[in-house]
Amino acid sequence: MDEIKQQGYVGVKKEVVSKQVIMQKTLNWFVISLLVATIGAAVGNSLDPSWFIPLVILEFALLIAAIVVRRSQTANRKWGIPLLLSFAFVTGLMTGPILTHFFSEGAGLAVLMAFVTASATFTILGFIGAKIKTDLHFLGKALFAALIILVLFALFSLFVPLGAMTTIIAGFGTLVFSLYILFDFNQIMKRDVTLDDVPMLALSLYLDFLNLFLYLLQLFTGGRD
Repeated sequence: MDEIKQQGYVGVKKEVVSKQVIMQKTLNWFVISLLVATIGAAVGNSLDPSWFIPLVILEFALLIAAIVVRRSQTANRKWGIPLLLSFAFVTGLMTGPILTHFFSEGAGLAVLMAFVTASATFTILGFIGAKIKTDLHFLGKALFAALIILVLFALFSLFVPLGAMTTIIAGFGTLVFSLYILFDFNQIMKRDVTLDDVPMLALSLYLDFLNLFLYLLQLFTGGRD
């Protein structure tokens, strides 16, 4: 009986350590993706505005590729890291000019506040999501529906100015991606994930942080484009 208990204890301990290793590696690649995005932002400042549409198309192509790769362990192992770093670099290229615009408009403090707030929110909600005992899988469909609404508003805003609605949408986006941080950290701990899943898990966290930062930036700048 004691031997069975010890085997059971060891089994649980190995599972916990495995999750901790996966979480640590995911966070490591998340940080690397931020560094790559920073390099992309620096390069993006020198790009001609005519690059915007091609970069948007490339970003969507990389997202679709990530969805396909995530469904295959073999593809995940081979293409996960290149996709993560490519996506981070491309989004950095697109984000750089946006930040430069805000700095040129005298909104540098707003950029700093948005980044600090996003970092604090990511850390706190990530910790809560990873430690909470409840499985938040039930939030998945609602969050995905909210994400679709945000995408539709973003596409609509390309053709029609949203005016005061921009601030409301930014607040909604901030809430959605705050919940996504909570959800994604929770699912890393609750779902059956392996080391092969790490790049796509890091990509999810990167997207959570980036979108939270951009929506907070809109809030802190009063919804300015």
